[in-house]
Amino acid sequence: MSASFELVAMIVGGATASALVGFAQGYLDAKKNKGRKETIEERISKLTGALKDSSRLVAEIESEIETRKQLVEELQEDAEKHRKLISMNEEQVQAIAQVLGGELRKESKKSFWKGVGVNFIFFLLGASASWLFSR
Repeated sequence: MSASFELVAMIVGGATASALVGFAQGYLDAKKNKGRKETIEERISKLTGALKDSSRLVAEIESEIETRKQLVEELQEDAEKHRKLISMNEEQVQAIAQVLGGELRKESKKSFWKGVGVNFIFFLLGASASWLFSR
């Protein structure tokens, strides 16, 4: 909606500027040719020039709008790529968390049995020491 508003505003602005220039030229020409009346050919020539200027301005505005439209499309494509990357990263984080969780569970089991083994060894050493000192 804003692009169409900008287009209308630019066209109206261009047409207004063209009309003001036309009136200013007419005023200056009228001052220059005080008693001389403008011929139809001269008026048609001025009108044709003003129309050419207006159409040139409209073409420039359309070109600028097309350029901006392409930029917006590129930005939308970039935003979509970033959304996909973010979702891929979330999937990777979840996969890594699952792998690490499995590794932690394995290490926890190993650590438990190592603790049991070390405690058993100390139990045997303590029992042996008690038996040796009690004799």
